[in-house]
Amino acid sequence: MVDYYKKFSETKPGWDSPVIIESHINGLRAKHHNPNIPVGYDEIAAEAVKCWEAGACAIHVHNSNIMLSGEVAYEDYMKAMRPALDKCPDMFWYSTAAGLTPESGELSGVEHIVLLAQREGMRLCVLDCGSANLPFAVDDKGNFIGVTYSVPFDKINLQVQACIENDIGMIWGVYESGYLRTALQYIKMGRNTKGSSIDLYFQGDYGTSAMQPINTCGIPPSVENLYFYLNMMEGCELPWFISIWGEGDLDTRPLIKRAIELGGHVKTGLELHFDPDRKPTNIELLKEVHDIAKEVGRPIARQDEVKQILGLE
Repeated sequence: MVDYYKKFSETKPGWDSPVIIESHINGLRAKHHNPNIPVGYDEIAAEAVKCWEAGACAIHVHNSNIMLSGEVAYEDYMKAMRPALDKCPDMFWYSTAAGLTPESGELSGVEHIVLLAQREGMRLCVLDCGSANLPFAVDDKGNFIGVTYSVPFDKINLQVQACIENDIGMIWGVYESGYLRTALQYIKMGRNTKGSSIDLYFQGDYGTSAMQPINTCGIPPSVENLYFYLNMMEGCELPWFISIWGEGDLDTRPLIKRAIELGGHVKTGLELHFDPDRKPTNIELLKEVHDIAKEVGRPIARQDEVKQILGLE
């Protein structure tokens, strides 16, 4: 049998820059998933400060309602982030895009991100370039209950153009391989901005939103699947991250360790993590990745180095 990934499996550890470790402090999951998830403006502000002071290189937050857009979404984000930025004015942070529905009309989903960039100096925008079925549960007949999260090409085009016009770095979110192929085509066509990066999703049995081990989206968290993505990305020079979603009790240390060894960066936090039996804090998850980086021997990026590593300055 041909080992298509031999060049990756035999590659010795090496890197050109320190590892960026981000904290994604909240998301679609709520306190009934993990009581340590911050909810409400005060909790989100306090958690952002705690993770920043604990050494997170970037803080990613959601507002109170992902379906808000424009000025309303901007104000909702800043109700949490103004107090956090007052305490830590050098905090490097970014929001998520707004949810889209067939009724979204001409909205791109990143109107509030443009406002955050123009008014608050936010430098990054999340782009989810594709569609995915996200299960929540199955009924007693084995029928799936969930949603289709869809960002069609006309919306991706608008989001990319907004980033280009406002000089905002793009985070190309890769739920599964089609997203990566789409991102790479935009990049190949020059539809990209300085500061951009690729976020490779690895999805465990609970994925982004399920409370049962029924996830159907994405590829499982494994070193071999990392090689699969890296093989697809050959020739792309953007910084790349891994993020591991809904891993349950799966041991993801080998994947995190190998990604760090091969020059990748890591996103962690309670937006991503779910295990029905383990309820860590954002700080604990951050420390676990810090410890793996130290074991590898790769330096952890200082907060004042991150913009340079990403190409934002």
